[in-house]
Amino acid sequence: DDDDDDEHDPAARLRRHTDKVRALEWGLPVAPKSSGVELSDLQSTGNPWYVLKSWNTGFNWTYIKLPPHLQGGVSFAVDPTNATTLYAVQHDCISRSYDEAATWSECWQAPGLNGSISGLEIKDSLTMLVLRGGSAPLRTTDGGASWAPLTSVAALAGHSLKAAWSWSGKTLAISTVIATTVVWVSKDDGDSWVDESGDYTADNGGIAQWYDNTLYVSSMGQGIVAKTFDEA
Repeated sequence: DDDDDDEHDPAARLRRHTDKVRALEWGLPVAPKSSGVELSDLQSTGNPWYVLKSWNTGFNWTYIKLPPHLQGGVSFAVDPTNATTLYAVQHDCISRSYDEAATWSECWQAPGLNGSISGLEIKDSLTMLVLRGGSAPLRTTDGGASWAPLTSVAALAGHSLKAAWSWSGKTLAISTVIATTVVWVSKDDGDSWVDESGDYTADNGGIAQWYDNTLYVSSMGQGIVAKTFDEA
């Protein structure tokens, strides 16, 4: 049809968008969008949150509306050892999807899981960290059935933390900024730490990412550093 013919024509797409907005303003019926976005939701609730999903490495995309308990914005986390589960993270909720974001579980309820959640870092299906605003991270070693504060980083708890496991899961890094960037590394999932800050004196930034067993630490305008760890 005409929509298919001009799908990649920016001017045509703008015309379609303008026509639909005008119809909404005038109270006229509007055909559903093929992307899956529900225009009735836009009229009644303003800006609902959707998952934007591609099944062919980004060539095509579709929208999946998030359930009420995840409205307000989420970040996502994946288990590198389990491709069947996707995690959605909100400040007061962790939810899981087992069908590639089509449906979501209710918020995770477990002893010790509390505070303002700022992130979820996953080593495997048993060991995970929940980062919290203004408090020490929480760690689970039983797949989320129970959580306990990671007291070994209590000295950093009042600061915004970033954390990530290496690709093998053998090395955990955590970073924050206290005057300058602080980077700690653990070989036992956070029971003990080694300060790897060295002479890196950036006053912003922190962990950027791992590439295999090499950790990259970045800043805004003060450079990027990397260190490779022996994981034999």
